[in-house]
Amino acid sequence: MSSSADPSSTCSSNLSPLFTREALTDIEAFLASDDENIELHTRGGRNVKSTNFCTGLRNRKLAHGETGQRSIILFHDERNLQRLEAQDKASEFIPVYNGSVLYRGPNRTEEETREKFASVIREFEASDEAAAIAALVKTNLKGCTVNKVIVFGLGTIGYIRHKRHDHSFYEHAAARVVARAAQEVSSSQVEPILAQDPFYTTVCKKVLAEFSIETIDGFGAKGFCLIDDNTIVIGHHPSFPLREIIADMGRPALISMRAQGPVPTPKHLANLYNRRADVDSVRSRKMLEEYHGGSLPKQKVFSDNIWYVRKTSAN
Repeated sequence: MSSSADPSSTCSSNLSPLFTREALTDIEAFLASDDENIELHTRGGRNVKSTNFCTGLRNRKLAHGETGQRSIILFHDERNLQRLEAQDKASEFIPVYNGSVLYRGPNRTEEETREKFASVIREFEASDEAAAIAALVKTNLKGCTVNKVIVFGLGTIGYIRHKRHDHSFYEHAAARVVARAAQEVSSSQVEPILAQDPFYTTVCKKVLAEFSIETIDGFGAKGFCLIDDNTIVIGHHPSFPLREIIADMGRPALISMRAQGPVPTPKHLANLYNRRADVDSVRSRKMLEEYHGGSLPKQKVFSDNIWYVRKTSAN
């Protein structure tokens, strides 16, 4: 794991948290209230009004094949702050804000989804990859205190665009393997898996619950507030700054996410690297100094993920 200094560490953003439980809780509450306007907080301490684009649609359940606009919580990351700092406008930075996206109802029935998930679980749990994941968890977390597994953005199982999106079934099946292994070695009771993905359909929620995976209702921020030092966190190619949010919430016992990359050059920041949603930051690099990371052989489900274990996990 690289310990090289990040050239952006001289920015005033430095190690100061961008995301707080208060801000995440507040925006969830505002959107749940269904008011026409919600209140956002700037880094400079000012409150600003934002339009709730989907007033009256909060509780509407989308039927099979139906689509509709709904609110979602979005995130600005350290790069956005640095751009504002360069313009001497850092006080205007808003880390969490609301938007509107097109949601889709299920295109698979509960029965189809249930049968598919059960089949994938049987297949995956019999695989060498599942055995390797279980062994990694048991070896590294033996005797630790882990009480929950939270997964973020693993995708829908009740709405499938095309066959390759069946991968979401395997990711949820792998999360079950992680939770079972943690329960076998943890010094505390591990709760049912918690899963956050704002795009879960009614079918997703029903079927996942039947397999001990509880979905987190809301607009995409509640789950982050549940992260603490006794948590296992799993994410795969998220469309939000997962590692930055984790760094501001706590120090999970185990994190499975894309590998930390080399310190970016200005050229990298100007092209593809800068377009990724979940990139390394000053805060995430500092966080990972407290972890040791390893990959698994022939890993397919979380293909390019590294399993980061907190160095003080075992206690």
